[in-house]
Amino acid sequence: MSGQDSPTLIQLQDGRHCRERGELAQAEAHLCAALEAEPALLPAHLELGLVKQMREDWLAARECFEAAHALDSANPQILNAIGYCWQREGKFRKALAPWRQAIKLDANYAQVWQNLALAHEHLNELAEAIECHQQAVVLQPEDANAHRLLGMAQLDFGLHDAARKCNARALELAPEDPEAHWQRFFLRALEGDFPGAWADYEWRFQLPGRTTPDVDFKIPRWTGQSAPEGTLLLHAEQGFGDTLQMLRYLPRIAMRVGRVQLCAPRALLPLLENVPSLDEVFSRVPQSPTANFHLPLMSLPGVFGDSLETFPCETPYLKAPPGDPVLPPKQGNRQRVGLAWRGSGAQPLDRRSLPAEALAVLREAEVDWFSLQPEGGAPEGFTDLSARLTDFGATARVMDELDLVVSVDTAAAHLAGALGRPTWVLLSFAPDWRWLWTGDSSPWYPEARLFRQEQNEDWRPLIRRVLQALQS
Repeated sequence: MSGQDSPTLIQLQDGRHCRERGELAQAEAHLCAALEAEPALLPAHLELGLVKQMREDWLAARECFEAAHALDSANPQILNAIGYCWQREGKFRKALAPWRQAIKLDANYAQVWQNLALAHEHLNELAEAIECHQQAVVLQPEDANAHRLLGMAQLDFGLHDAARKCNARALELAPEDPEAHWQRFFLRALEGDFPGAWADYEWRFQLPGRTTPDVDFKIPRWTGQSAPEGTLLLHAEQGFGDTLQMLRYLPRIAMRVGRVQLCAPRALLPLLENVPSLDEVFSRVPQSPTANFHLPLMSLPGVFGDSLETFPCETPYLKAPPGDPVLPPKQGNRQRVGLAWRGSGAQPLDRRSLPAEALAVLREAEVDWFSLQPEGGAPEGFTDLSARLTDFGATARVMDELDLVVSVDTAAAHLAGALGRPTWVLLSFAPDWRWLWTGDSSPWYPEARLFRQEQNEDWRPLIRRVLQALQS
């Protein structure tokens, strides 16, 4: 019997073929049998690692690749696989060591440079991330993705000119790349060039990993035309804050169409039931729409062709539903201030939330603090209102009783702004597009005051400025 026909190698080949067909249980059985017969069979360890990856069992996959590395310590591809498993386990610091070792073995391994860069980004080590992305670009000068990723890191680091150049090169190399168009939208919007940005914004529906699909309603998309007898179905996308921000357009829409329907998340419905410009609100997309047209909510600014000067910014455009008072009576002249310091956690890299230790300084202000976090967990010195924040209608009633809302970039900031409440928004060094790159005022919410981080990840000076503003 030849070596190629040995039972062990047949098990290995059968395991590989089963993996390629997606028959993972059979693949694992064949590969384990091969390894039981020959524990030092390197290809079987690698194949079994790939099977574990396909199962998203990252710990087991890493153990397979580490066993392979013990048999072939000079193989950079194996080290790259080990680092990737650490990354998928969410342990970015651990991923750095095998990737650095891989680079020592092969300094021209562009994918590892890129992986190192992304790990440094997750660790908020942006200078190191940029250096690694630059190495990847040197090794792949014709790779649009390498230029785009470098531009993203530069944007997060505040290097706008450099980010624009990288984005332009990425679009030269890949004119139909949705992520490059999204990046160009972000750059232009941050700089206030909204008329030049809206077309790129429509590429969002083609982004990989998008959580909100572009639903096919079997009815035409509204382009802003007048339809006095028609019905328009607006459908929410992205987060709660995005929906709240775009509801400012309802009065304009009502001037062009006969009826307006809105499909929005259930938690928003108590707030929206009595909005004058809405004829019907529901939380599920209807299987057989009765509307004549539809439009994703976030496409409204582009449909109206709005710029910084023309955004509808009249507030309040939402009102809290009626209800009994929630807060205790005021104590003298002390202000009642609500604070939202954490986002929803939906973003994989959350730079917008305040660390808990930053909140202690705020207790120096002679105000009564109320936590606006619906999930609870109020720090010492803050009244926990989570039991009362059951939906956005209830939260709006609380905000109506507050003198001021202080919020990071989350739905609470948009709700307070839409209600016309005095609002202070605390922004990370690299803000979302809607807050622009500079300035302490917002084109969306005239009552809002913006506090910006001056250095990446350093909230302390910003919190001190908030404290001084409260004490003045």
